Amino acid sequence: MQTMTLNNAIKNFAALPSQILKSDEIVNIATDEGNIILISEENYKSLVLMNELNANPPFKESLLQGMKAPSKDIVHENKVKW
Repeated sequence: MQTMTLNNAIKNFAALPSQILKSDEIVNIATDEGNIILISEENYKSLVLMNELNANPPFKESLLQGMKAPSKDIVHENKVKW
């Protein structure tokens, strides 16, 4: 995680989006009132999804059980009729 002051973020703001998207880096901007974080949309959506999964314990447990299933028990998506 990169940390910078608000003044440095303002000076370099035009370059920050490209930097964040290319490096998947998180940027912490320190201000007098507190810190803010800049992240990519992909990282943001991942965090939101993780929170939603953690808020639904039965679904979370079923996912964890599925991850532990032996590969012989897994059906390929091409063989599933939706």
